[in-house]
Amino acid sequence: MEMQKVKAKIKEQWKFLTILIIGVIAILMTANYILGITDGLYNKSENIEAQESIKDIQANDKIEQKIIAAENNFERVDIQFEPLKEESDVSGEITIGIQDENGKNIEEKTITRNYIRENTTYEFEFKRQKESKGKTYTVWIAFHQTEEGTKPFTVKYFPNGEGEQNSFTVNGENREGRIATQEFYFNTTKQLFFTAVATLISLYAIMISIYIYNKKGIKIENIFLYTVPVICLFYILCMPTFKNHDELYHWFRSYEVSIGKFVEGIDGDTLGTKMPENIVKPLTDDWTTLTYGDVEAYLDLGLEPENEATLYSETSAVYSFIQYLPQAIGIFITRIFTDKVLLLAYGGRIMNMIVSVGLIYLAIKKIPFGKKAILLLSYIPIAIEGFSSLSPDAMTISVAFLYIAYIMSLAFHKKDQIIGKKQIIILLVMSIVMALCKIVYIPLVLLMFMIPKEKFKNKQKIKPLIMIVIIACVINLLWLGFSSNYLKYFREGDSAVQVKTVLTHPIEYIQNCLYTLALNGDDYILTMFGGELGWGELIKVHTVVPYILFVFMIWLTLTDKTIKNTFALYQKIVIALTILAVGGLIFTSLFVQWTTCGSDSIAGIQGRYFIPILPLLMLLVGSQIKLKSEYDDKNLQRSIGVIGTVLQIYVVLQIVITHL
Repeated sequence: MEMQKVKAKIKEQWKFLTILIIGVIAILMTANYILGITDGLYNKSENIEAQESIKDIQANDKIEQKIIAAENNFERVDIQFEPLKEESDVSGEITIGIQDENGKNIEEKTITRNYIRENTTYEFEFKRQKESKGKTYTVWIAFHQTEEGTKPFTVKYFPNGEGEQNSFTVNGENREGRIATQEFYFNTTKQLFFTAVATLISLYAIMISIYIYNKKGIKIENIFLYTVPVICLFYILCMPTFKNHDELYHWFRSYEVSIGKFVEGIDGDTLGTKMPENIVKPLTDDWTTLTYGDVEAYLDLGLEPENEATLYSETSAVYSFIQYLPQAIGIFITRIFTDKVLLLAYGGRIMNMIVSVGLIYLAIKKIPFGKKAILLLSYIPIAIEGFSSLSPDAMTISVAFLYIAYIMSLAFHKKDQIIGKKQIIILLVMSIVMALCKIVYIPLVLLMFMIPKEKFKNKQKIKPLIMIVIIACVINLLWLGFSSNYLKYFREGDSAVQVKTVLTHPIEYIQNCLYTLALNGDDYILTMFGGELGWGELIKVHTVVPYILFVFMIWLTLTDKTIKNTFALYQKIVIALTILAVGGLIFTSLFVQWTTCGSDSIAGIQGRYFIPILPLLMLLVGSQIKLKSEYDDKNLQRSIGVIGTVLQIYVVLQIVITHL
């Protein structure tokens, strides 16, 4: 009987299951292809640029290079050739082969010289040599007869080599130097790790998608709760420590707050706070190359608090300690149980995730309409990166979403509900926290004026709201005045000049803003929806995921029935002014703090800075444009959960590929 029910269920849902499985398979195939072309599964020998080329190669010549394998699983050699791009045709063929130490050919391939005319490094793959470490292999290149008048094809090499590894032969004659090759050794551990992550996240995505699809009465906040925290855990585990945006400096600031130092130290020209020197050791000399192997190597590194150094969190010094309280609490709690540096960092990450996810869960529950909008925005990869790291973006985004939700709740829930002291105190606290997150989001306090006067005792809403705005602004300005002490060390002199430029040439400044928007608008959309992740934007998510989420956002905005005809005219004006004010402050703050004097455009603007106001944009546009849709709201919210979760398979695997 149970088997019959299962068969009936599969028959009923075969379309959904087919699309789901095909989607997951397509993502896995794409990720696997990217893994192949990025050489993520190989350990590589050092790649040194060749200094010269062999100029006297003729037809029927043969070059041989001995290679002593450094590891097991020798599988590929990349060989550098001299480009002949200036010629329209390069006739003739060459054969490349490799022999084992007994002189037996393992593999040989014949290719045309035109084949590598443009791509001058040829990837020569052969059967994997499992027990290759320490054995000597011979790579040989045979040049065949060419048409008369054709230039000889040359090979790059390193001159002045020493020893057997640094010599090669031409027709048996020894030459000084070494052919420019790079050896590749297949790493089974990396393959197992990639396969394990791909399997786990794919199974999770399929199972939770089936559950969400079948749970007809599932609440939106529960869809969020069943998906986003788990996705965050995948991000936490797969993104090496300090590889998220500016995470090293956020780590310094988080640790600093965890030991009770709420502001960055300033001692004359010396900036920073004395902290254990070991908290910076896990970062390699070149942080862009940090891999899982580097993380593993430092798992046992302890704090050694007796060895201190003055560490400065640079641009993070201007951020209020409020934004680092979750991370600091996580580090403080973890420090009770261990002194391992990386475990402390992961403790901070996890607490940051718990707080931000909890706040967004409350936002979805609290907001009377537009719940699907907040759910969709929670799946943006760059937002999840913030939730899963030590970044203060997690606090900024989650507090902004909850602040918007709470104000909408006060304005539209229960017409007879009166706003009393409790609600005023909550608004005051949230406004102060919002103001201390980042100055650019202080205009969000204007949203309080959306609340109808009928919600207040004696219909007097102006006095308490103005009081809240004044207190929030004063606290924000006090912190801004204090934190400006750090800015002069960061970009001395430019800030004052830029402020003067805005005040004395406002029209020219507005033109600069519009030009910057026209120049980089498409990039802002891509970065807003997670086209690039990680510090230095090293993780390329490319365009599929960002544009799917962007198009989905537009479609949801235009079709969400719950936000149609929601706002009165004055409320629309308040929302529009808030959006414009936040956008203007984002441009202005980056113009003042980050852009060098005389620049034609404003530098440093990233799409993720606009995420806190995306719910407002969706609500405003969606309430104004009335586009009919045949889709049921319940089905739509389940679709958001399924699509948002399945897309994360690609993102997580791209993170893994980058750091293998």
